Amino acid sequence: MSHGIKVSQFLENISDNDELLEIGRKAIEDLAIEFRDRRISVLRNNGICCKEADGTDSSIIRFGPEVALRTGLKAIAKHLSENS
Repeated sequence: MSHGIKVSQFLENISDNDELLEIGRKAIEDLAIEFRDRRISVLRNNGICCKEADGTDSSIIRFGPEVALRTGLKAIAKHLSENS
């Protein structure tokens, strides 16, 4: 990391930053909606679900938490690189 900041502190700073968390959350939600609209799902016990386009509840798992975390982190990284 630049400026001598530790990765753990950098991640802690991100977790305290509402703007960056919103960027990550939006990326995850957008992916969930894309998967829903394309009818993509995975077979697993836990994961990310989203309501159907008409607002009805859905228990269909679109992707796992590791995909969500990766998606959010990549969106945050992209935002930081474009705005620094």
